[in-house]
Amino acid sequence: MTRVKICGNTEQQQVDLCVDAGADCLGFVVEYPVAVPWNLAREEARPLLCRVPPMIGRAVVTGGEPEHVLEIASTLLPHCVQLHTDNTLEETALLAKELARMGIDLIRALRIDATSGIARGEIADPVHAALALQDARAAAILLDACTVTMPAGTGTRVDWSIACRIRKAVHVPLILAGGLTPQNVARAIEQVRPYAVDVISGVEASRRVKDADLVRQFVANAHAAYAS
Repeated sequence: MTRVKICGNTEQQQVDLCVDAGADCLGFVVEYPVAVPWNLAREEARPLLCRVPPMIGRAVVTGGEPEHVLEIASTLLPHCVQLHTDNTLEETALLAKELARMGIDLIRALRIDATSGIARGEIADPVHAALALQDARAAAILLDACTVTMPAGTGTRVDWSIACRIRKAVHVPLILAGGLTPQNVARAIEQVRPYAVDVISGVEASRRVKDADLVRQFVANAHAAYAS
């Protein structure tokens, strides 16, 4: 069954909603170096992560200098850290190694420009970039769309044909994000066959406000898609 991560949780009621809806992993944006609506200080994030029950994943989404990322990881001790900035391959490898020593997996975001289809970072070709991140020991690769104004949570789809090519090229799990909604998530899963899907804006009534019906529909549709 395709796993579901609901990201951008900012309050306890959202945590409870996502848990009750059957999400497999909850994401928390913590001290991300670019202003985004879901950003939390580590002190704000700590009680929210503690509220997530056992057997459900806890992911911290952050970025920036490796020292900053490792400080947050050692403070919050999530199951995984999602590195959502365009760090170098050398920094990615360093973080993967240091996080592994804490028992934490590194999910490396591969951000694709929504207009050009070019990967952000050192390697412009998305497939080659994904292979390089795999070689840097990322435990999983998350594909997301970015725009000039938003580094994530854009509501814009990644080109699913590019996602398919990457999924076939790599052997680490592929997580699909970018423009997913309850209406298109099943189609995305059937076409791309990702290990997991990730959503923020597609289940919001407004910025930082999750819509309970959309959350439940998204999780249900994603989980059902595997059986179809």
